[in-house]
Amino acid sequence: MGFPGAHAQTTYPLDNLEPGQTGYAVTAGAGNVLERFPIEILALQYDVGTGFPLVLVRASGDFIERSGGIAAGMSGSPVYLPLNGEDALLGAIGFTFPNSEVGLGLVTPIETMRRAKPGAQAEASSDFPKPFGTSLDLADAVPVRTPLLMAGLSERATRPLQDLFVGGQTSLLPVQSGGSWTEQGEQDAAYSLEPGSAVSVQLVRGDITIGAVGTVTLIEDGKLWAFGHPLSGQGGVSLALAPAYVSYIVPSKDVPFKLADNGKRILGAITQDRPYAISGLVGEQPDFIPVTLTLNGDAGSVTKRFEITSDERFYAPLLAAASVQAFDEVLEQVSQGTADLAWEIRLAGGETVRLLEQISDPADIAAASAGLAAQPLEILAQNAFEEPNIERVNLTISYEMKERYADIVEVVREGEDDVVPGEVVTAYVRLQPYRAEPEVKTLRIPLPDELSGPLDLTLRGGLEPSEATGDGEPLLSFDELLEVLRQNDPSSDLIVEAYIDDELRELSRLSLPYPVRGSEILTVEVASADGEASGGESGGADSGMEGEGEPLDEEVEEPPVEDEPPLEPDPFPDEPDDDIR
Repeated sequence: MGFPGAHAQTTYPLDNLEPGQTGYAVTAGAGNVLERFPIEILALQYDVGTGFPLVLVRASGDFIERSGGIAAGMSGSPVYLPLNGEDALLGAIGFTFPNSEVGLGLVTPIETMRRAKPGAQAEASSDFPKPFGTSLDLADAVPVRTPLLMAGLSERATRPLQDLFVGGQTSLLPVQSGGSWTEQGEQDAAYSLEPGSAVSVQLVRGDITIGAVGTVTLIEDGKLWAFGHPLSGQGGVSLALAPAYVSYIVPSKDVPFKLADNGKRILGAITQDRPYAISGLVGEQPDFIPVTLTLNGDAGSVTKRFEITSDERFYAPLLAAASVQAFDEVLEQVSQGTADLAWEIRLAGGETVRLLEQISDPADIAAASAGLAAQPLEILAQNAFEEPNIERVNLTISYEMKERYADIVEVVREGEDDVVPGEVVTAYVRLQPYRAEPEVKTLRIPLPDELSGPLDLTLRGGLEPSEATGDGEPLLSFDELLEVLRQNDPSSDLIVEAYIDDELRELSRLSLPYPVRGSEILTVEVASADGEASGGESGGADSGMEGEGEPLDEEVEEPPVEDEPPLEPDPFPDEPDDDIR
């Protein structure tokens, strides 16, 4: 018997199954050679907690013995039985029993797998055959493990990804891909997509590639079904379908697995991820988002370019993993440090969100920066208003391998006299940078008009939350959420705030070359418009008063004075309107 073609597929009816029937399965072995091995039907059971029937089979033969059983990566391997003189497709190997007889597994019927309709809503089914044979205990069975192929990521860099598949029915087995992106591109021209072929279902592709390897079950009229179980069970998805190249099947007493490499060529898009199969469209392009991550600093620089699935659940952890990888490649050690992050997030419709933030960490600047890098994307992904529809992400990280921050130690006002509304108060802020000489910064704080009495000025570092956090008006739209993101206080800013008419208002801001911690309150006495102060006499050199206490004719307006330049120049000089201060 030859291997069935992509369109000559007859379905084997479950009602015709009997114990003892024999057929064969097909899967890609070393060198992507399609291997055929014997299959024996043992039982058919429906009520096993999956919601669909499963066929208990025994795989045997020299190939299975050499592999050590049904290996991770064989999920989706098509199983054929003879019917009216031809080979009819029963389904795909989808589940196995790790701690039982070698070769024992469960087949997901192709009738069930077809319910995962590519590009459409999955169909329900209530037409189940009569069970026979040994009653199955699915507690002993697990989906055939899916090797997660990772090119360009270290084991440490994959830690942010660990929660992606928690609770899913697929047990992911991390395997480092050995081939380079360029080498796999050269192999793609000779690759043939057919039932039994090894495929890589990719969440990320480029300088960093993450793909789950499995086997094709059926290709029919441009539609494809594979795995016989879920990847992560997310329902509708958009993942890249690419070749996988099996170099060796590693025997194991636990679960043997296919050692394979990710291919570069896009074969199609996986659009459904259901409990009984994944499915997709051959020749379709997946909906992916380009990402550029640039790391610059005193130990070296690197740029990573890759694409990630547009599924918003993956935004944050994938960017975090890429950030750790970039740091680890350059630093070659776990190190303290300080980093400045600049995001440029382009949304559908042309709107761009630009953000700046800083972080300092005494032990692991890579992990700290990765957590911070993920935050804006996580906020966008979890918003309750609308899909963020991100089209591109650029992240630039500038770093140095030493901890750098400063604490606010003391705030002193210039002069002691009362002030008048509209006057500029000069304050001196004493800072203690980490393991460096103390510094004094000058802040000039314009006072609003129509004030009187004592006024508490809060001077705080960007690392300290504003008193208004959580007390403002509720967000009512996606546009308001974007505005809040844009107004985020960079950690390196020194901010002056005060409550005026029960509203917290920002009066001054100074950008510094390090994150700032702590806060202090400076109280000033503001005279009334006629020169009378609520707590004492007005006047003095700094009061802005002349003669009999009349205010100056011209209002004094002076911007904050920066004694030192900001940490980094404006990273987006061409479009200043969207920049965060």
